[in-house]
Amino acid sequence: MAFSLKLAVAAALVVTLSVCMVEGYPSGAPVEACSAMFPNHRMNHENSSLPDERYSSQNLSTAPYLITAARQDNGKVQVSLGVTDAAQYYWEGFFLQARLQGTTAPVGRWEVLPTGTQTRDCPGGMKNALTHTSETKVRTLDATWTPPAAPANMTVVFRVTFVKGFETFWVGLESAPVTGVKAYVSATVPLKALTTVVFSTALMATVAAMF
Repeated sequence: MAFSLKLAVAAALVVTLSVCMVEGYPSGAPVEACSAMFPNHRMNHENSSLPDERYSSQNLSTAPYLITAARQDNGKVQVSLGVTDAAQYYWEGFFLQARLQGTTAPVGRWEVLPTGTQTRDCPGGMKNALTHTSETKVRTLDATWTPPAAPANMTVVFRVTFVKGFETFWVGLESAPVTGVKAYVSATVPLKALTTVVFSTALMATVAAMF
């Protein structure tokens, strides 16, 4: 009798897990999540007549995560993700984008990828979103972002969804706005630098013509 009871309990646990853990993405956020950045973590009901329920995001004010971003001398931006207390907190999944302040589409490109990460090609660009490759517990991450070719000057906000567990995640945590970001016309030359070169060349040609 005791053995039969254990089997029944084990079977119930298997059913519960199969019902609850639907459409998780341990190998990274899908392109379909590019706009809302919302994990499609759903709990199915055994009763097929009831609609599936999607787990809700935690309140952003409770997020134990940090996002910092700093412009580099080469015109790119260094983005760092972290936790408020490494002894307690971590994330198993994330989705990171750069957006022009006040807009909803990712821009730019992610380069020099940290271990355990991969890019996504969201609509309108290539390598314009960054996500995880496994469910490894992570507490710090540094990534390099290259601005788009336009506009010439921009204010950028880095937006992140952190997933701590299937039912526990925070959607759309944002960095402080990064101002004074200059456009790139190539992977290595900022627009400001190119403009300076063109202007200097034209000035030298004008001076030479005077003699």
